[in-house]
Amino acid sequence: MKKLTKIISLVSALLIAALCSGCGTNANTLIVATNAEFEPFEYLDKSGNATGFDIDLIKAVAEKMGYDDVRIDNMEFDGVVDAVEQGSCDVAVSGLTINEKRKKSVDFSEPYYSGAAQILIVAKDDTHYTGTTKEELDEQLKNQTIGVCSGFTGQSYAQGDEEWGFKAIEGADVKIYDNLSNAIDDLKNGTINSIIMDNKAAEEAAAQNSDAIKTIDIALTVEQYGIAVKKGDEEMLKKVNDALKELEEDGTIDNLLEQYKLK
Repeated sequence: MKKLTKIISLVSALLIAALCSGCGTNANTLIVATNAEFEPFEYLDKSGNATGFDIDLIKAVAEKMGYDDVRIDNMEFDGVVDAVEQGSCDVAVSGLTINEKRKKSVDFSEPYYSGAAQILIVAKDDTHYTGTTKEELDEQLKNQTIGVCSGFTGQSYAQGDEEWGFKAIEGADVKIYDNLSNAIDDLKNGTINSIIMDNKAAEEAAAQNSDAIKTIDIALTVEQYGIAVKKGDEEMLKKVNDALKELEEDGTIDNLLEQYKLK
């Protein structure tokens, strides 16, 4: 009886181990932090799955690096860099502008996108923002109520940030939103005068709300996006950069840029 009990216990343990091996995250899974509210770089499809240029790119990077799977952790934008810094995610891809402030917390890959800039979103019938240069628009932003998204470059631009090299917009009442959709709602109802946002996300939003808003296509900043990895993880950084180089050489990145109309 004791022998039979031991056999039953052994079989039970093996069954539990087999079941557990099919649960959770594959040991060879790249865990990616993102904020899927930045179309066309990352957004949720009709099924609620993260998609977009960055998502397709990081999946291609993971494949080049030899990962079997990719897990996308969608979170608030403010937490994306922290997730990599604290080690809960392996990398972050979320339209992250490479700058000295973020470099204190994480390391960045070589830039994979260099066409980023901050521009204005305004009401369709707006007549205040008539500037044709960055300097003229900066003057017209003074004493205005400006919408920005939490943690995005636009917030630093409006409120000022020495590490980014931005001076606060004089007299501006800066309203901070969790996402662009909420900011656009307030722009439509006149609560705010304008929104400072990354150009491609702004253009996408304007196209979807063409009856109510428009963009002013004058760059307030010039930026590059990179993939963030844990600071000091030279092995991971090299693998990511090598993968990006291969994807550039084999035309994958160009194809994705065309697919998402980023060229």
